Amino acid sequence: MSSTLDAPAAPSDFVVINPTSGEEVGTFANATQGEIDAAVRRAKAAQKQWWGMTSDARSRALWRWSELIEEHHEELATLDARCTGKVIRDGLAETRNAARYARWWAGKTDKLYGEQLADVPGRMSYTIREPLGVFAVVLPWNAPALGSVSRTLPPLGCGNAVIVKPSEFSPLSAQRMAELTVEAGMPEGLYQVLIGTGAVGGALVEHPGVDGISFTGSVPTGQKVNLAAAAGFKKATLELGGKSPVVVFPDADLDDAALGVLIGILMNAGQICAANSRLLVHEDIAAEFTEKLVERAARVVVGDPLDPGTQVGPLVCRRQYDKVMDFIAAAEAEGATISAGGGRPVHLAEGEGLFIAPTIITDVRPDMKVSREEVFGPVLGITTFGTEEEAVALANDSEYGLSSYVWTSDAARLHRMAERLEAGVVHGNTYLVMDVQLPFGGFKQSGVNNAFGNEAVEACTQVKRITLRTGEGPLPSPWPGV
Repeated sequence: MSSTLDAPAAPSDFVVINPTSGEEVGTFANATQGEIDAAVRRAKAAQKQWWGMTSDARSRALWRWSELIEEHHEELATLDARCTGKVIRDGLAETRNAARYARWWAGKTDKLYGEQLADVPGRMSYTIREPLGVFAVVLPWNAPALGSVSRTLPPLGCGNAVIVKPSEFSPLSAQRMAELTVEAGMPEGLYQVLIGTGAVGGALVEHPGVDGISFTGSVPTGQKVNLAAAAGFKKATLELGGKSPVVVFPDADLDDAALGVLIGILMNAGQICAANSRLLVHEDIAAEFTEKLVERAARVVVGDPLDPGTQVGPLVCRRQYDKVMDFIAAAEAEGATISAGGGRPVHLAEGEGLFIAPTIITDVRPDMKVSREEVFGPVLGITTFGTEEEAVALANDSEYGLSSYVWTSDAARLHRMAERLEAGVVHGNTYLVMDVQLPFGGFKQSGVNNAFGNEAVEACTQVKRITLRTGEGPLPSPWPGV
C-alpha cells in the first residue's frame, strides 16, 4: 500500500488471469484519484439519504438484496471460480451464506441500542448510536463474493455507505453485488466499487472523506492501514493473518480429527486466514495419526474448480503458487520431511493450472519458517508434544492469534485449553465455523475489532450522549448572585 496514488492521465491497466487455465478473464483499469474523490462525494450524499430512511425501509432493502443474491448465487460463484479458482461447490455455499448474512442484518437495522444513564436529579441522560459516514472496505481474493457482502453489511446495517476495493485478482463479483444493491432499492452511490491494485486501496483508506475502514489482508499491509486510520482518527476493523494451531490429544476420536484437520487446511486450497496450518499432535499417537492424514489426503480430489466433484482447486496466482512452493522447499532444507504432496498432483503435472497437491510435512520444529510464517496454501506442518502444558506453550508461540482448534474427548480439558489459548476464536472437536451472528476477530497481530455478530456494531457506529434538563423551577446555579 502506497501513501499516495500515482494517477496517470490515462489509467493504467492490469489483467486478471484464470488460475485454472491461464487464460485472460479480462483487462481492468486502475481507478484514478479523481474517480476516488468522486466516489467519496457520491457516498456521502447516499449515506445521508440512507440514514434518513426509516429503519424498516433499510431493512426491506437489505432483505431484498438477500433475495437477489440468492437468485444470482450461481452466477456469483462462477465469477469467483473464473477469477480465483475457487471450487464451485464452495463458491455456491458461500454465496448462499452471503444471502443469509444479508437477512440477519436486515433484522438488525432497528436494534442499534443505546442506554439510559443514571444522572443528577433534574436531568436525564441517554445514549444513541449513529453511523460514522463513509466506509472504505478493502477485500482479499480468497472469498470475493462472500466478502463483498459479509464485510459491507455491518457498515450498511448501521447506516453507513461503503466504497469497496476488491482484490485486483477478483473484481467481478463485487461489481455484480453493487448492481444488485441498486436493484434492491438502496440509494445509488451507497455501495460503490473501485477497481485497482494496492495503491487504489491505499488512497481510499487515507482519503479525508472516509470515516471508517474495514480491511482484510496481510499483517504488513494491515499495519499500514492501521497507521492511516490512526492518522485520520478513523475507526478500523482489521482481520489479518493467522498461523492457527490444531491440537490433537490421544483421547480424541482420531478418525474425526483426521478428517477435521484435513478439511481445516485444505478448504479453499489452504487460502484461508484461519486455516489450521500448525498440527500439534501428542507423541504417543503421532505416527498413527500422520498415517491417517496421509491416507485421507491421497483421496482428496484436486482439479478443475468448475467440476462439481472437485474438492481442492488451484492457487489464485503464479506469485502465490511460487510462494507456497518456496515454503515447502525451505521446510525440506531445514530438515523437515515431506510425507505427502510437495508439488503438483501427478494427474495435473502438465498444463497451466496452478495446482499443489495436499502437502503434509513432518518433523517440523517450532523455529522453522513453515511453522512461524503464514503459508496460505494446502500445507500442513506437524510438530509433536508430550504434555498439555507443552501443547499450550507451542500453540501460543506465535505472533498470530486468530483461531485455534482442539481435539479431545475430555470436556474439562476442552475448557482448560479454551481459556489458555491466545486466540480470538477457539474450536473444540470441529474445523472452522464462521457465521454472521458469531464474533470473529483476532488477538495479537491477527487483527483489531470483530467482523461479525453484535460485536461488529461497535466499529461501525459512534456513541452520542444526550443530557436533558427535566426538573422544574429555576436553573440550578453554582454562581450565587449571577
